[in-house]
Amino acid sequence: MKNNFLEIDSNNNSLKENIEIGQGIMGLEFGMSRKDVKKKLGKPDEIEIFPPEEEDDGKSEVWHYDDLELSVSFDEIEEWTLTTLAVSSPNYLFEGIHLIGLSLEETMQQMELLDVGEFVLMDVNQDDDDEEEVDSQVATLFHAGVNLWFENGITSEIQWGSIWEEEEDIPKKKKKKKKQEEPKYPSSADFDYF
Repeated sequence: MKNNFLEIDSNNNSLKENIEIGQGIMGLEFGMSRKDVKKKLGKPDEIEIFPPEEEDDGKSEVWHYDDLELSVSFDEIEEWTLTTLAVSSPNYLFEGIHLIGLSLEETMQQMELLDVGEFVLMDVNQDDDDEEEVDSQVATLFHAGVNLWFENGITSEIQWGSIWEEEEDIPKKKKKKKKQEEPKYPSSADFDYF
């Protein structure tokens, strides 16, 4: 039985949804249009529109799905396609590891075991709606487009996007194993001549 894409087992326990670096979840793929995301997830509970941070950035639009504890972001500069996903429920695993609810130290130990690279940790203290200051930090893995958010030393959100090619403005797709093909012999077009 399915409940808003998070599966429920026979004991009415939520099964975990696994996040892989650079990949979407629940049938979502980076680069999807808003229309296609709406077909997959339905109407969002809330839509927020953010002005550009830099003059050339364009606006961003974030859709929140409260029951899924999922937010999806679209950017004007990317022709309003899906660029970022964020989750805050313990029903999501990151590369097979449960992170939401772990302490900052435990989360960083898990990231070290995954050997995904070095995170940069920054303080981003902000006022909560109740005007109570929340001790917030974000650990960023720049080359993989991953942010891990912490509130008062506890992992509260996983945010990630597509992995982009360095020299091109297109998302890098996860490579699938191909069947072995006949060898391609080079032609004169394959060489640069001086």
